Amino acid sequence: MRRLTNLARQAAPSDLPVLITGETGTGKEVLARFIHNHSGRPRELFAPYNCTSMPADLVDAQLFGHRRGAFTGAHEHALGVVRSVDGGTLLLDEIGDIDPRVQPKLLRLIESREVHPVGESRPSIVDVRILVTTNADLAQRVKEQRFRKDLFYRLNIVHIHLPPLRERRRDVPPLVRYFLHLFATHYGRQRLQMSGDAMEALMQYPWPGNVRQLVNEMHRLVVLAPGGTRITTQRLPFLEHGDSTPEPPDVSRETVTLSTDQPLATALEEVERALIVRALDSVDGRVTAAANRLGISLKTLRAKRRRLKIEPVP
Repeated sequence: MRRLTNLARQAAPSDLPVLITGETGTGKEVLARFIHNHSGRPRELFAPYNCTSMPADLVDAQLFGHRRGAFTGAHEHALGVVRSVDGGTLLLDEIGDIDPRVQPKLLRLIESREVHPVGESRPSIVDVRILVTTNADLAQRVKEQRFRKDLFYRLNIVHIHLPPLRERRRDVPPLVRYFLHLFATHYGRQRLQMSGDAMEALMQYPWPGNVRQLVNEMHRLVVLAPGGTRITTQRLPFLEHGDSTPEPPDVSRETVTLSTDQPLATALEEVERALIVRALDSVDGRVTAAANRLGISLKTLRAKRRRLKIEPVP
């Protein structure tokens, strides 16, 4: 991993595009932010844009902007994502899925720093650093004529591939310690300790969800385990299922609204409640299965449900 971060650090000061590849969850966006933070524009905007998140017909207008009246529903002028991040860094996530009709405009942006908003007669000049990520094989997509060859060559000047976590097992212990400390600090809890057997098991686990799954598991442990607990393999039920187990509840994506003036204990209870409710929903209310999924005992789950008033507990 040190070799990859060194390469990213070397590429950061330039304005060259950087292509970051790897499986889902390997930390591609994290590395992109690292490059931005070590570039000549760290105080400028860093804007991720998911190329699969919008209908194909809207990607052009959303990325490059549009003039009022350029198409049905265009009631106002819009700068677009590219012009909005002028001076900063634009991360195009899952670039392999970007609509082919937009690819010529993207090539023009990289080569001449020009954008041509929909409905405008003249292009605009922008200063934007382009970083792209993908879990696809872009070279194969070029062969299949699903991705422009000239665009691929422009993006592939600096290529950083992030191996899956199962291929860099030595990274697991420092990641585990870092995220346990991060979440414990966030919630004001005593730091958890990982037993030697548990850490060895984590290193041998294939991590199908990569770093993202590890982050979710450490988050779950901090939320549900008593502070100062020494974590053993009994609190890591996902280890028993190998890569066939579904990913754990993603706390970072829970739609829990927390007020900034809430007491810490109240905020923590809301996150804990959301985790338990989601786990119960995912197994159709089967309490034993939910307890296994959460890595806590049935007795502990029942007690938490009573305390948090999550459905009547028989």
